[in-house]
Amino acid sequence: GFKDHQLHDVLLSPGSADLTADVDFSFLRRMAGGGVACLGPVTQGLFLKNMGIDTRMQVLLRNCHDPSTRKQLINSYDMLTNPTKMGERFLFFSLLHPSRLAAPTKPHGLKLEKRSPVLLPVAGFTDLSFS
Repeated sequence: GFKDHQLHDVLLSPGSADLTADVDFSFLRRMAGGGVACLGPVTQGLFLKNMGIDTRMQVLLRNCHDPSTRKQLINSYDMLTNPTKMGERFLFFSLLHPSRLAAPTKPHGLKLEKRSPVLLPVAGFTDLSFS
């Protein structure tokens, strides 16, 4: 694992270090089969931007008046999103039941037109192909 940006034995102090793993996403996709919607992988930077990290950062900075806290926020944002740091080193991948992608049905009693189901965006995974 990693602790303070250094390799760390996770058994020395369980729960105090981040765990990372090399993941074969194509294998996961194949093993999930046709009954599961697979989204990604996408880079951590893209995922966080899709989730609104830029807007959140603006709000935090607008409300932060302590210079050292502002610097810490900016450094943390950079670490998480910068392509040369964690932004492209880590990936996000999601497995969902296909029903999570279909538009919710309308209550009974309404006259509905027949239409193809509309795929709803999934938080953090925009503009991806689903399989």
